[in-house]
Amino acid sequence: MWRFKKDRSLESSIAYICGALVIAAGVGACLLRGLFFTEEMYPFLTLWFVLCCACSLYYLVGVGAWRKSGGGVGAGAGAVRGITGVNGVSEVSGENRALRILLSVPLIILSLYVIHWLRGPLSSQGTMNEMLRWGLYASFAILVCFCAVNRVGRRIVNVTWSMVGMFLSMSALLAVCGVVKLPFAVAYSNSAEVSATGVRLAGLMEYPNAFGAVMAVFLLERLFAVAVYYGDPKKSVNMLGARSVGLGMECTEAERRSKGAGGMEAEHGKAGSTTAALLRLLPLFPYTAALLLTESRGAWLTAACACAAVLLWKRQLIAPLLAAGAAPVAAAALLYRQLARAGLAVEPVPGLLLLAGLWVGALLAGLWLCRRQRSAAGTARAAMLALAAAGWTAAGIAVLLHVRERITGPSSTVSARGLFYRDAWRLAAEAPWLGRGGETWRHAYLAAQSRPYVGSQVHNGYLDILLNVGFVGLAAILLMLLAAGWLLATKSPRLLPPFLVIVLHSVVDFDWSYGLFWLLLFWLPALALAEDKQKYQSASTHPQSETKLSTHSTSTNPLTNVTTPANPLIAHSTSTNPLTNVTTPANPLIAHSTSTNPLTNVTTPANPLIAHSTSTNPLTNVTTPANPLIAHSTSTNPLTNVTTPANPLIAHPTPKNRPQIRLRRLIGTAACCFSLLLGMLSFHAAQGEKLYRQAIMSVDPSVKVELLQQSLVWNPRSPRTAIALSRLLSGEQSMSLLRQSLLYSPENASLSWELAEVWMSSDHPGAALYWIGQSLKLDTYNNGKWVKAIEGMLLMGQKKLAEGNRKEGLICVASGNELLLEYRRLAEEEANKGGQHNDREFRMTEQADDLSRRLSMFALRF
Repeated sequence: MWRFKKDRSLESSIAYICGALVIAAGVGACLLRGLFFTEEMYPFLTLWFVLCCACSLYYLVGVGAWRKSGGGVGAGAGAVRGITGVNGVSEVSGENRALRILLSVPLIILSLYVIHWLRGPLSSQGTMNEMLRWGLYASFAILVCFCAVNRVGRRIVNVTWSMVGMFLSMSALLAVCGVVKLPFAVAYSNSAEVSATGVRLAGLMEYPNAFGAVMAVFLLERLFAVAVYYGDPKKSVNMLGARSVGLGMECTEAERRSKGAGGMEAEHGKAGSTTAALLRLLPLFPYTAALLLTESRGAWLTAACACAAVLLWKRQLIAPLLAAGAAPVAAAALLYRQLARAGLAVEPVPGLLLLAGLWVGALLAGLWLCRRQRSAAGTARAAMLALAAAGWTAAGIAVLLHVRERITGPSSTVSARGLFYRDAWRLAAEAPWLGRGGETWRHAYLAAQSRPYVGSQVHNGYLDILLNVGFVGLAAILLMLLAAGWLLATKSPRLLPPFLVIVLHSVVDFDWSYGLFWLLLFWLPALALAEDKQKYQSASTHPQSETKLSTHSTSTNPLTNVTTPANPLIAHSTSTNPLTNVTTPANPLIAHSTSTNPLTNVTTPANPLIAHSTSTNPLTNVTTPANPLIAHSTSTNPLTNVTTPANPLIAHPTPKNRPQIRLRRLIGTAACCFSLLLGMLSFHAAQGEKLYRQAIMSVDPSVKVELLQQSLVWNPRSPRTAIALSRLLSGEQSMSLLRQSLLYSPENASLSWELAEVWMSSDHPGAALYWIGQSLKLDTYNNGKWVKAIEGMLLMGQKKLAEGNRKEGLICVASGNELLLEYRRLAEEEANKGGQHNDREFRMTEQADDLSRRLSMFALRF
């Protein structure tokens, strides 16, 4: 018993550590703008991987204790059983297969990035960033699933989910009301195609489309949880999905207090206490309001499609979903109209009063509709549903009338994304199988673009994966999504709509550039696992609460004075005959049951077929097995203190748990080593980024050079640090530094241009012309580079002629003239295509026309 408690204590400790890391990931995702900018994530990633390393060490200690204790549960064994099967033995069930795919695909993607990093990718810095990101995703997936199959950990997973959703939504709404100062929580635009009102809510993620998709995920999770709860009165009492996810924990406690003795019937009639019901409905209004204020057409459309897809499958949820969402949606639509008219800028007191009033109204009206639609019947129920449908219709009309021009009119963003996709497919064809490493589109789109648009994001998560890790990585991601979807469909169908929002919205936007979306993607299967495990435990413990059999209870016959057990099936129960004073087991089939003869004082097993049963002779004090055919049965002689097998023909096989121990030790050691390596890598990157920012803020050139040199020592892969330092060094030093940096980013347009400028300031026109060509090839639609390149060749030609080198001077002038002709040709072609996608305003500038006149005059002279 002590050993069991000790092992369970180790497992609970690991669950608490994993839960703390899940909380840290959620908080980090909120405070670091959805984990979009990797440079901001370096300190967080360093701390994360250090904690993961510590958790792995603690796991190894637990496995060691498990080994010394001789098996049993062991540290982490209970949770491992929940993932891999009974007693750690791998099962071939669909759940375990799907879970293994879900947990192994992030490690496969991480391995692909490591291969790219070793081979030499398009951008070593971008590949390192993706390695760190997928290290975070892989470790988070393992931790959150570990917590989900643990009783303590699943509570942390559920509560943290709701905490993240409420924090994101309320921080954005309070920023609109002027209570919280978030500088980029509201996005402004003068284009009617981008925003109908000119303002859109962006929240902590600072991008309205991504923030809208996140709010749609949290809204559908809660909306379907409430619909499932109120959709089936028989299951509403024990529905984990409606009460144990996040705020539902408080619902559970409130329901327990409301039941009392005989309170189960009242629970069926009232759908739970008022407090529990209000807590279920509490997040619906802020989620809906935040979603509407983003004006994200993609988020609205994917949310509607996800709802329709699941409701076609679970049609019984249509009525409760209408009732649950009518009041929050109507109140949120009213809030949207009021705040949009004010430009998302209201005074704190009126804004808070409006927000609080609509929230309270939505809660009370929603509670009334939910209870009425379930308790009413016939005409009354139809009237309630009609009222709920009217609320949905009114809210939809109020919102659509406000944004009808954006929905019905032509959209330049749609056509622009089509242009992105065509260029991305052409770029992907250059390395179709394994891709070109991390952040390929960000570093190569200037060379791949067919029009002068601005877009360092490809606006399609699947294309981004294809560019980075090729068809191999994309196939792995698709397999993981299928496994996650299957797991949700079988374990918790109510979680399918938020999952479909993530899967569908990433087709039209760069959601997967935000680490938060990957965390939510792995969080949803963990919630499904937690719900399934809780249902299984509730089902297994419920019969025990109804049937209470007392162990060791006995009955005595006064005639024979014989004591017999009331239930002979209870282990270790015995009966005693006072005439012979012999104690015999009531059920000889029970393991370890024995009988004692007081005359010979010899204890023999009641059933010698039971393994490990022994008999002891007090005369020789020798213990021998009752059945020597049992494996591992031994006999001990106290005189020689030698233990010998009772049957030497029986082999002593290795304990079955020894390979499992070795596997767990190997997994723990590998996780510890990889966490340590990634932690060191992120620490070096964090130090380099810190010194770079200090150098940018410094005004002293000598201090700036010293800080930039130190930054490159910590992180030599950063191209912007190398560029900043090269501009402060002399020609040879600058050239050497830029060439060294090109080894890490061989197709970086900025590095190539810096080298071209260094060569143009030197006395080597051939090298200057080569690097000009390389830079313009990597960044074709850049007015500034074309003008500077033409001017640079003209100045070099004038310098050569002044030195008396007529041949090289004329070559430089001719090269400048060729560059001018090419520039003019591209500008005319772009002008003929129209200015719809000419975001970079690529055209012949006045300075270019002036250079053309100078070149013409120069040609007339020579």
